[in-house]
Amino acid sequence: MIDLHCHIIPWVDDGAESARIACQMAEYSLRNGVDTIVATPHCNLQGARLNYRGKEYTTFFSMFRALLIQHGIPLRVLPGSEVFAHGSNLQSLLEEEQVVTLNHSRYLLVEFNFQTPADELNRLLAMVARYGYVPVVAHPERYSAIQNAPGLAVQWYEKGYVIQLNKGSLLGRLGQTACDTARYLLSSESAHVVASDAHDMRGRPPGFHSLLPLLQEDCSPDYIHDLLVKNPYRIITDQDL
Repeated sequence: MIDLHCHIIPWVDDGAESARIACQMAEYSLRNGVDTIVATPHCNLQGARLNYRGKEYTTFFSMFRALLIQHGIPLRVLPGSEVFAHGSNLQSLLEEEQVVTLNHSRYLLVEFNFQTPADELNRLLAMVARYGYVPVVAHPERYSAIQNAPGLAVQWYEKGYVIQLNKGSLLGRLGQTACDTARYLLSSESAHVVASDAHDMRGRPPGFHSLLPLLQEDCSPDYIHDLLVKNPYRIITDQDL
């Protein structure tokens, strides 16, 4: 399985707070059948956690890969970021190519303020697409506009934007409304990917072992394969979905 959204690189954001925890997350992922993780530190959070494309990002990413090799952990880790779509500077970031896409593909993982109005969500996603990227919408089930009108996420799916649900939302760990919204998108087969969005080993751990019974209850085997293997693989190899 492939985890497309995970805050596993230590010291760069609010994810793994130490090398020890990062290694625990990596080992736990492998034990849970995940052999590939796209490391997606927060990017463009105003005033902190910038993580733009450049030397600093490359240094932290390379150090983490070296750490895994040093500890004999055979997890495949690929570069990425979770870009906060801030209206004040998103266009300049796209123009100057300052964002790290998912494994150097055209797919860009984007998140928003949870209270962003629907028209602003549409405007910013259209901007991402206009610059030649395919938006991968991180956890849309957590945004109030989608919770109030989940059909909007279905429209994004139909436009070709990638819908990524969080494991924690489906398991009810991120609030009942997020859970209900995620389950709706799952039941209508309007999601492309489920990812862990893991930050640690306690409240938001990696791996999909705890999620599989729920998916097996609600989804066909082919759809589960699409969510956890096929679609993430196509994204990291820059193929169409």
